[in-house]
Amino acid sequence: MKRALSVVLLLFVGASVAYLVVSETRSRSTTTDSAGSVAPLRDGATVELPVPGKRSALAEAGSAAGVVAYYFHGTMRCPTCLKMERYAREAIEEALAAEINAGLLEWRAVDYDEPANEHFLKEYGLTASALVVLSQGQAGATSWRNLDRIWDLVSDEASFKEYVVETVNAMLRGES
Repeated sequence: MKRALSVVLLLFVGASVAYLVVSETRSRSTTTDSAGSVAPLRDGATVELPVPGKRSALAEAGSAAGVVAYYFHGTMRCPTCLKMERYAREAIEEALAAEINAGLLEWRAVDYDEPANEHFLKEYGLTASALVVLSQGQAGATSWRNLDRIWDLVSDEASFKEYVVETVNAMLRGES
């Protein structure tokens, strides 16, 4: 009896793990093409997210070159991911307020687990929460940088914020 119960419990655990792996694989698969997308924001509004190498609405409208800092995250968020978003947003909003007010810089948080946003995982090579800074010029030439050092610097708020501000400033100056 004890042995049979152990076998049943092991089978149940194995089936549960298999189910989780399959459902995670399905949620991470990308079925959309890279022709552009509209990403839902937390308040229900949407924003067009540029695709690397494709002209954005910003460029199509003939507006000045712009830089957008995207914090990509999943639906389920750990304390470290929340801290990274807070540090990045604070760094940008505090140190670069003039650029934001002038319309040269925007901050966007995007949930890559939303079906409309899953393609960003592949397009930007994301495997976890990330800060990606994208520069879109009038000619449509797009450059972007994944600020992957944020994971190493999250335990040092000052260094984290300095890294973010330096990188965003470089993108604003047209350095990629």
